Amino acid sequence: MEPSAVAPQAHRKGLFAGVKLKKKKKGKKGLTIANKDALGDHDENADLHHDTLRRQEEREEDLMNSDALSNVFGSLSPKRKRAKLVTRIHEEEMKSQNYQIAITIIEARQLVGENIDPVVIIEIGDEKKQTTVKEGTNAPFYNEYFVFDFVGPQVFLFDKIINISVMHNKLIGSVLIGSFKVDLGTVYGQPGHRFCDKWALLTDPADIRMGAKGYLKCDISVTGKGDAIQAMQKTADTEEQIEKNLLIPKGFPSERPWARFYVRIYKAEGLPKMNSSIMANVTKAFIGDSKDLVDPYVVVMFAGQMGRTTVQKNCADPVWHEQIIFKEMFPPLCRRVKIQVWDEGSVNDVALATHFIDLKKISNEQDGDKGFLPTFGPAWINLYGSPRNHSLMDDHQELNEGFGEGVSFRGRLFLEIAVEILSGGARESKFSSIIKDIKLPSKDKDFKAPKGKDKTEKAGEDRKSASPSDKMNSTQVEVEPFDMPSEIYEEKFEEFLLFGTFFEATMIDRKVGDKPITFEVSIGNFGNITDGVSAGAGGKKKTRDGEAEESLLHEGEDEISYDLGVPLISTTPPEKPLITSGNRNYQYLPYDERKPCICVKSYWGNQTFRLYSSNTLEKMADHLEESLEQVKDLIKVSEIASEEKIRTTLNDFINQSRAFIIIAEKKPKGLHYTALDKKRLMLFKQELEAMSSDAKGIVQQQKKKMPLDEMMRKTQSFIDKIRFLVDEPQNTVPDVFIWMLSSNKRVAYARVPAKTILYSAATEQRGKDCGKIKTHFLKLPGKRPLGWTVQAKVDIYLWLGPASCAHSIMENLPVGYETELPSNTNSGHSVVPSPACLLYKTPHLFQLRAHMYQARGLIAADSTGLSDPFAKVTFTSHCQTTKIISQTLSPTWNQMLLFNSIVLHGDREEIAQFPPEIVIELYDDDAVGKAEYIGSTVAAPVVRLADQNYEPPKLSYHPVYCGNLSGGDLLAAFELLEIPESDPDGIPPLDPPDVGQVYPVPANIRPVLSKYRVEVLFWGVRELKKVQLLSVDRPQVLIECAGKGVKSSVIQSYKKNPNFSGLADWFEVELPENELLHPPLSICVVDWRAFGRSTLVGTHTINCLKQFLCKTQLGPQDTPNRLDIVEIEKASPESSQPAELSREEPCLADHIYAEVDQGKCTVVEPDPSLTTLPAAEPEHSASEPGKERKQKDMKKFILRSTKRRKRTIAEESAENVIDWWSKYYASVLKMQKAKGIFSSEGKPEDNKQTSDHIALIIEEEPDKMKKDKTLKNKQKETPNLATLQIYEGDLESEFNNFEDWVKTFQLLRGKSNDEVHADSEDRIIGKFKGSFCIYPSPEDGSLLDGGQPRILQGIPSNHSVKVLIRIYIVAAFNLSPADPDGKSDPYIVLRLGNTEIKDRENYIPKQLNPVFGRSFEIQATFPKDSLLTVLIYDHDFVGTDDLIGETKIDLENRFYSRHRATCGLQSQYELEGYNAWRDATKPSEILTKLCKDYRISGPFMRPGEIQVGTKVFKGQTVFTEDDDEEPVESYEHLSLKVLRAWEEIPGAGYRLVPEHIETRPLYHKDKPGMEQGRVQMWVDMFPKDMPLPGPPVDISPRKPKGYELRVIIWNTEDVILEDENIFTGQKSSDIYVKGWIKGLEEDKQETDVHYNSLTGEGNFNWRFVFPFHYLPAEKQMVVSKRENIFSLEKTERKIPAELVLQVWDFERLSSDDFLGTLELNLNGFPRAAKTAKSCDLGIVVAASEENKMSIFQQKRIRGWWPFIKAGELTGKVEAEFHLVTAEEAEKNPVGKARKEPEPLEKPNRPDTSFSWFVNPFKCLYHLIWRNYKKYIIIGIILLILVVFLVLFIYTLPGAISHRIVVG
Repeated sequence: MEPSAVAPQAHRKGLFAGVKLKKKKKGKKGLTIANKDALGDHDENADLHHDTLRRQEEREEDLMNSDALSNVFGSLSPKRKRAKLVTRIHEEEMKSQNYQIAITIIEARQLVGENIDPVVIIEIGDEKKQTTVKEGTNAPFYNEYFVFDFVGPQVFLFDKIINISVMHNKLIGSVLIGSFKVDLGTVYGQPGHRFCDKWALLTDPADIRMGAKGYLKCDISVTGKGDAIQAMQKTADTEEQIEKNLLIPKGFPSERPWARFYVRIYKAEGLPKMNSSIMANVTKAFIGDSKDLVDPYVVVMFAGQMGRTTVQKNCADPVWHEQIIFKEMFPPLCRRVKIQVWDEGSVNDVALATHFIDLKKISNEQDGDKGFLPTFGPAWINLYGSPRNHSLMDDHQELNEGFGEGVSFRGRLFLEIAVEILSGGARESKFSSIIKDIKLPSKDKDFKAPKGKDKTEKAGEDRKSASPSDKMNSTQVEVEPFDMPSEIYEEKFEEFLLFGTFFEATMIDRKVGDKPITFEVSIGNFGNITDGVSAGAGGKKKTRDGEAEESLLHEGEDEISYDLGVPLISTTPPEKPLITSGNRNYQYLPYDERKPCICVKSYWGNQTFRLYSSNTLEKMADHLEESLEQVKDLIKVSEIASEEKIRTTLNDFINQSRAFIIIAEKKPKGLHYTALDKKRLMLFKQELEAMSSDAKGIVQQQKKKMPLDEMMRKTQSFIDKIRFLVDEPQNTVPDVFIWMLSSNKRVAYARVPAKTILYSAATEQRGKDCGKIKTHFLKLPGKRPLGWTVQAKVDIYLWLGPASCAHSIMENLPVGYETELPSNTNSGHSVVPSPACLLYKTPHLFQLRAHMYQARGLIAADSTGLSDPFAKVTFTSHCQTTKIISQTLSPTWNQMLLFNSIVLHGDREEIAQFPPEIVIELYDDDAVGKAEYIGSTVAAPVVRLADQNYEPPKLSYHPVYCGNLSGGDLLAAFELLEIPESDPDGIPPLDPPDVGQVYPVPANIRPVLSKYRVEVLFWGVRELKKVQLLSVDRPQVLIECAGKGVKSSVIQSYKKNPNFSGLADWFEVELPENELLHPPLSICVVDWRAFGRSTLVGTHTINCLKQFLCKTQLGPQDTPNRLDIVEIEKASPESSQPAELSREEPCLADHIYAEVDQGKCTVVEPDPSLTTLPAAEPEHSASEPGKERKQKDMKKFILRSTKRRKRTIAEESAENVIDWWSKYYASVLKMQKAKGIFSSEGKPEDNKQTSDHIALIIEEEPDKMKKDKTLKNKQKETPNLATLQIYEGDLESEFNNFEDWVKTFQLLRGKSNDEVHADSEDRIIGKFKGSFCIYPSPEDGSLLDGGQPRILQGIPSNHSVKVLIRIYIVAAFNLSPADPDGKSDPYIVLRLGNTEIKDRENYIPKQLNPVFGRSFEIQATFPKDSLLTVLIYDHDFVGTDDLIGETKIDLENRFYSRHRATCGLQSQYELEGYNAWRDATKPSEILTKLCKDYRISGPFMRPGEIQVGTKVFKGQTVFTEDDDEEPVESYEHLSLKVLRAWEEIPGAGYRLVPEHIETRPLYHKDKPGMEQGRVQMWVDMFPKDMPLPGPPVDISPRKPKGYELRVIIWNTEDVILEDENIFTGQKSSDIYVKGWIKGLEEDKQETDVHYNSLTGEGNFNWRFVFPFHYLPAEKQMVVSKRENIFSLEKTERKIPAELVLQVWDFERLSSDDFLGTLELNLNGFPRAAKTAKSCDLGIVVAASEENKMSIFQQKRIRGWWPFIKAGELTGKVEAEFHLVTAEEAEKNPVGKARKEPEPLEKPNRPDTSFSWFVNPFKCLYHLIWRNYKKYIIIGIILLILVVFLVLFIYTLPGAISHRIVVG
């Protein structure tokens, strides 16, 4: 069957599918259906005529069934009897993987709280880590790095939640300030799997009305094995905008409101009745099966919170009507809702099933009216889990918990999800208030009772304790009952029929045994025989009329539903398996002419429309995907055909989208559309419209031609989008399970999604496997053991559809059958014949020829790293085996397997079109024990019937898979020939077999060969490990390809010189002319041991030779022509200028060379249009006189001198030393700037025209200026630093691994047949360096081109070379913590050959981002010492040091590379200073040598220009040292420019390595593929036979400079008054001021107390003195201190320099009251207010960049600043800051407080200022006398009067009587 012949026929059938169905209904059913394909084309032509008439009438009326639409979809569903071939036997499995979660907590800002001590706690699952505690600040700086490791499948990793909370640390228990949650899936979904430098919004889960509690800046990254991490350079930008940089995925709004997520659980049905606890089983034994032993409840988990419903006792169909409410910000950063049904047991609870709902699938994030909130249902979700067998212990419990694929239906759950956005706090929403009204009466009665008993119910206890308002405003989960809206319950059930016919059951594993085997097909609980009679969904069904009807249960064969008269049987009759001929391991069931049938009736709600649209979309995606595959194949043939193909494909897609939208808009009435259904239809429409308009754009392409690969990428993105839409979250009909039972024990299963076999009258809506025979390979349930094989291969025809469509059940069965009903059925009045088995009476004889030619890239199953492969080919019940080919991964069997007398039943035409599939399994033969399985593939044979002409089949590659691993390809062809009855020998003849009765593949099928020559470069072998406990000493390499080969010379002593003495060799070999069929080439290394024994060391197989095919001869004779072409340019040098300009752009060089670029037009906007600049401007500028140019340069300086630039330069000069680190920081800055404009390859990206360009120009300017070495110049202009290139990865990845001269092949050894070893480092036993060149043999057989093999051109000699190597290690970052406290003490170890340098004493304590700044020198000899290993160790005082990570550099590749990686070219040529020329040879010497090596004429140096080959470079060559000196001529600067543009030189174009720093990832062998940190470094190499270079560059880290900050607190004003006088009620405060520098809290200083300030004024005249260390270039302060008492070492940390001043109220008896704080960044000081009056909050809070200054520049500042508390102004302070360096501080010291030297005078405080505690009399005087003086005086006078009166009255009578007496 030729593919081309089938296509039109299939297409035509697709067209008329719609019409045919309409006609079918009238005819005699049985007959027409059975023989419809036999009617031939005549019938279809009649249809065609009928069709055109009808189309005219119905065009307008009914688009639903119209042919216009079926035509559009015709190509989607070709008419087939068999499902599409799938080459993989086992689909992807979930595999465990290692993941590393790295979190850096950088800093927090705007934390809410007063005088808090914040600490950050990170929790992932059960792991918990925390940062150090920072004292008394609302903006703590941490910069701490944490690593969490996780092993498990990706799915579970992504559900894990990172919970980051900021706590206020107290002695007794901490208080939560705010927290933040994100799930790992969201992080992994970000570009680069990370959030970098983002601000997480902190909220308080207990009170969601309060809004933000602060922001935490952090990096979070999740990396799996092999994920590349992009190194990020940190920006030290103080004034960044938090709102614009929040930690949320792209496209999320920055303001996220709170929302309520309602999960409403209605009811469940069909749950397993078996209780799993042992007690329950005992109960069951006594009581019997009378009641359900399951007590279910539902647990919903979302965003790290859990809510659960009540328990319904003894109920398999429970009804809950409860809703679980989560509160989370919207859109949430946690994506999946996990829903589990649990069974409460007496001992422990058991999960019954788990289901996940992805919020992405049930919502749409688009803006405007297009998007929609998450919404779901109310709809059923189907639950799957472990099989229901009545064993005491469930072996597959993990399947119920969501691990692995569920293997059995476990019931279904009816639920709804809704989201409600809370506007402004959590008010009572209308949604919940309605519910509250309804439920209030019922709440107390029903709801309390179960709560009491419920042990684990959290909400139960809280309900009593928490008042309702608290509950509303916290994120605590609420569970509450709700009343059922009546309209939801009315779900109409529809009857569905599932029909299946088994055509073949073969390859049954013989471990199953020889007991009779039956197959059970079930859908939901229908057809499941284990569960006995109660298997109906819910037992009773509500039919349309509302009366209950007993559901029809079809358990025994004898039970027949009388209304239908159909045997409803879900199992096939038991049969004894027979042994397969040719393979004892497999058995088969003899389904020859009798094909058993099953039929199951089930009832489901009619929501099939969901599956229909999903099917249509899936078919559209499949169609696009298939076409894309065809395009990929066509590309190899012709560009035009492939472009045409992709155009037609996209046109089809546009039409299909249009048709889909038309159908979708005509919604049938009466269906229950949930909100999500409507929204999804809308979404389909939007997405398809958007995609088809994109597709239109691609097809029409008016503006510019789109390259083919871009078109393919676009198409691929369409496919991915559609695939996302296909997945329907609201399940309807559950999946179908096919179980194989052996003596009623479940053995193996296949799970078929219901939608793939669902029937619809419209072909495009039908499942892709509906009514088709599909091959299913049955699997074992649960975890598969390693190396497991197929359990059984079943070919089954499945049809699922509504009973109303039953007439088309058998429509697509292969024709030629009769139905055989079981004897005891009365099939008189049956509506649909559903037979017990189909009889195919007509046998046909065939012969199968399997042409097994060869395989490539197989899995290694032996310890040698090879296999002994043979193949088993299984076809129906026959199996044959190829010969074994020992010790190879690319066997060429060249063997034809003959299967004679194969009997197939059915119609021969159909067998020809849809033959059974062939399974090819590959095994590795072991001398002892069973052969090991190494992969399999499935293929379809090409069929030739007796009356057709014979055409030999073509060999093709079939992909081989072993479980999840890709196991190579098999090159083979299969043909099935019919044996004519008349002439049994009338089949094509065979080639005679060889001696062993092995037939070769016939010559007309084998590929056509032609002679090729393979040249091999043998350079050497490297890094050979020990083999069989002995080290390798005399290795030899064997190269083999297609049976021919060549050997290298034997290396006499590997240790002394691992290079080969014979450099090149060649052999001739016959290779197929078709490049795609080229056999692999294998490289074997053997070691010669004593007595002539040889041992295999390792092998490498090159599967694709295409990269080594040399097309043209690159002899030197070609070059002259090329020169002539370019000669033209030489005539007018100016005209070549624009080209030069454009080509420098991609270099990412530091300045554009050639004079042209000094023209303003070109530099200011680096822009892709440079390439097409009109030639006039460059010419003009090239010929300009020098004077004008000077003016331009001046202009440019004006252009770039922005404030910011000035400041950084000033800081640099403040340090007044420019060293290597200045260059480093300038380069880092430049890299960050350039990132905005250039992509990593260095091509200008879409220009975001911002001020960044200016920054670029700065670096490009200095070419001429810098040459003048005068200091004068340097002072005149701001110094402009030379920069180097910082690569974010290693140098190798930038320069293609330096494989331009030789390739490195890894030699492998050991097994690779399980996932652990497949790609592990342990398999690499060494490396072979060499190369290949393959080309058709020359006719004359001449051996050499010009006397030497081509491959030797440009290859250096491989003698040993002595080299001086300098290694510079700059810094490392994000190292993996090696100590328990989450830190490391890293130091460097270098290994090269036998040299090891340990830098242990220079370890850096407690640091994960150490700055090493170390350089090392090593003398080495290539090739012996060519691998440099840089290791970072962790220093331990006790025990051995741990390795943190290592990186390996192949120095030899760099040394010989044409990219010249020995010593990077600097950006500028200078003789001394920080950028002195490092290389041993000058630029002009390097240029001369390169020209000589590449045989390029030149360099010709003329004043003002250098010519190389045909290129002329212009630039300054004359420099004046000083004004009065003679000008000096120097070509070095211009030569350097030429070298940095070397890749443009024709015939020699290699980009030369610039001066650089590479960032190399560190790896650890225990965690393969996971980065353990990165190290920044570079290597210089100098051959010893050349002049030696100058001294190494000094990169030792800058020592921080000592500074002293002197702060004088003069006065305070308006400080709030805290204390109230007991007697008088007067307010006052006892003010004092505290100050410290953040990070140096132990040096806290306080003023004395200003007592009893009544106005908030305080006078202090008090001096604080803070010494500290500071790095001006990094704007960081360096703090060294011990972390705790037990630390042996001081930890050095870099933190921003910030001063904290706080004002406090002194309390004698209780703790002091905090009144306000002021935090000042010493780099960004807010400008002071001149007077206390003008001082307000705005100074600090809203200070813009302009209003800030650096105290490092100002040195002295005095003024007023505000104190702040909780955002309010609480006082003002007048202070003076004076910054001096440590040296100055020594010269003129000052005293602290008011002491000598330079003492401050005592403040002039009012008399009231004293402490009453100490001076009680003074207190009385001030508090009482001064206020109540007059009252006191009046009081005293009155008192005297009263005393006088009293005495007077008292003495009066006495006096009178005395008078009287005395007289």
